[in-house]
Amino acid sequence: MNIYHNNNQLYLNGFITMMEHLNQPWGIKDLSSRHLYMNKAAYLYTNTPLSFDIEGKLDDEFPTDWVEFAPELKEHDRRTEGSRDRVAVIETHYWYGKDSLMPFISEKLPLYNDKARLIGIMWNARQLDTLSPRRYINRRKPSILTTEFDTQIFTQSELDVIFLLLQRYTIKEIAKLYTLSNKTIENRVYNIYQKADVHTLQQFEEYCKQTHLDNYIPERLVEKGIQFL
Repeated sequence: MNIYHNNNQLYLNGFITMMEHLNQPWGIKDLSSRHLYMNKAAYLYTNTPLSFDIEGKLDDEFPTDWVEFAPELKEHDRRTEGSRDRVAVIETHYWYGKDSLMPFISEKLPLYNDKARLIGIMWNARQLDTLSPRRYINRRKPSILTTEFDTQIFTQSELDVIFLLLQRYTIKEIAKLYTLSNKTIENRVYNIYQKADVHTLQQFEEYCKQTHLDNYIPERLVEKGIQFL
């Protein structure tokens, strides 16, 4: 099924060649939310049989359990097209066909041809790691992961930022996820540091370790569904 004109297909071939060699899941959809391409990592991520021809298929036509997300995935496409910019969501499902829920950050980006015309949507996914900074210090998992944190110190929005900080997300990356300015996130991080009476990320990580805040994971990240950021 040839959805694109030949000149656009030639333009897409360069992206496809690049995606073929990437370890993270990557794919391309057209402006009608029909799939055009997925690399092998994307087939594994979505637990799609390698024999299944995805070209021209809508999300709800896949022989997989995550098709229940089809309306939200289509909405993700529309928001990306409408904003003409990167749009991120958190997708929590039984990815890779595993028995446990796994939260992934999925980003969609508008794809333009050489005439600056929007011709499709690129998507990728990467796991939102639920390990604490101890992973980086001594390669150990935290003893308990919890969706509750008994404190009056931090607001829920601050706890969400804290979780991402502990995953080593940068200010810029967090700002993109929440579609906020870098300055807004900088102010939140400043307030967080003030409340914890620290001045650096290293000091804050130690604070989190002592208070067991490094075991915290936002509840919405372990519930099956699509979370728009």
